[in-house]
Amino acid sequence: MRRSSSDLKALSREALNGQWGLPVAAYLLIFICSIILTLVITALLSPYSVLSIVTCQIMIYIVNLFVSLLQAGNMKMHLNINRKEAFELKDLILPFTMQPDRFLTVNLILLLAEVLPSLPLTVLSYRTETMESLFFSLAASLVQSLIGLILSLFFGLSNYLLLDNPEMGAIESLKISFRLMRGNKGRYFYITLSFIPLTIACVFTCYIGLLWLEPYIANTMAHFYMDVTGEIDNPRPKEEPPMQEQPFNYM
Repeated sequence: MRRSSSDLKALSREALNGQWGLPVAAYLLIFICSIILTLVITALLSPYSVLSIVTCQIMIYIVNLFVSLLQAGNMKMHLNINRKEAFELKDLILPFTMQPDRFLTVNLILLLAEVLPSLPLTVLSYRTETMESLFFSLAASLVQSLIGLILSLFFGLSNYLLLDNPEMGAIESLKISFRLMRGNKGRYFYITLSFIPLTIACVFTCYIGLLWLEPYIANTMAHFYMDVTGEIDNPRPKEEPPMQEQPFNYM
């Protein structure tokens, strides 16, 4: 059954009801890690020469790959929430223990596909005056966002597949995601666009609303994955906890 955007959002609100604390904390932690590491890099490497620009960008891309592992862990947290399984903040580091090279390979391929077309604009944003620099920086961000959205229409399920299949390789996850997204790209695109009004509304809350919006989006996307794979209609069997040996009764 292919559920609509409103159906998936309703499932998400139900799953998060009374459980917002850890998802909000997880998003905040990922955001802080990303911002702090980026600020440290740009502060230490003044991007005013070609070498410093290249070094700075490479370091920022490395940070992005590190953050992508935390984001994959965040996906695992939301899958656990939706499956009514135990979840905790340390789920964020779970991908680091699940052959992280698989996640890094997938996200490196997608990252390169995003940044390479916008790289000239990024370089120009460092090498021009203030207003021109802002223009080129915004243009680079727009190009990356557009390419990222297009890529997600084909490979947006790859990290979920790696989380659920520890033996699956990076390239295999990309291929299976490509296959699963056939006939589902329109739904994914619509769901993504449907969050734009709420994102704009968060601007008027000084972006504080993003603390709740981002977990809402992440949980909805986790439900989308579960819907595409048929798990919502046919839940995975839960593992039975090991039976504890009963003490012998002498009486």
